[in-house]
Amino acid sequence: MPYGNGNSGPVIYLLAQHALDRAAYRALLAAELGCRVTVESGLAPTSVWAAMRTNPALVIVAADSPQHPVCDVVHMVARLRPETRILIVTDASRPGQIEAWSRCPLHGYVAKDDGVDELRVAVRALLDGREHYSAAFADALTRAAARPGNMPPLSPRETELLPLLARGVTLRDAAGEMGVSYKTADGYRSSLLRKLGVHDRVQLARLAIRQRIIDP
Repeated sequence: MPYGNGNSGPVIYLLAQHALDRAAYRALLAAELGCRVTVESGLAPTSVWAAMRTNPALVIVAADSPQHPVCDVVHMVARLRPETRILIVTDASRPGQIEAWSRCPLHGYVAKDDGVDELRVAVRALLDGREHYSAAFADALTRAAARPGNMPPLSPRETELLPLLARGVTLRDAAGEMGVSYKTADGYRSSLLRKLGVHDRVQLARLAIRQRIIDP
């Protein structure tokens, strides 16, 4: 199903360093997914600031690797509009690169080699308010988390939330203990599970026990 045409449909922001990349992805999204790119820009902070004033529902970041300028822009997007969904489309597929991407506030990850069908699934998921990560992304994070003493870097709030959830504390009670809103805690939880490559509390508890964060 097309995601809109003309002036209808969600605002989609295509962010890529090179104009040729933006042109290629704009054409691909239109031809294969029925998506209309409403706004696009490079990595210059002023350009990103102007683009975010359109309140995009989805930002698609086409990047070769998780270099600092790209990651800085992703963090900027998340700060300016936390509700916006962020999808990474990248050549970077080595475990170290994937772990670097995991430290960004993203909602989806697709490797260029995954193909158009994977990209279509990811775009649909993010526009529906869900998350989508390719199998390579999830597998790399799971392997990293399984190595004792090699936890992916977590923010202070994610580190605080991890043992609470692993011990079975409800998210609402955890939010109260942390002094934040339920919505904020839910954001921390989503980011935490994504970084650790786990999908539910059972996996989280096992990881926490394996890493000696909580007692068995």
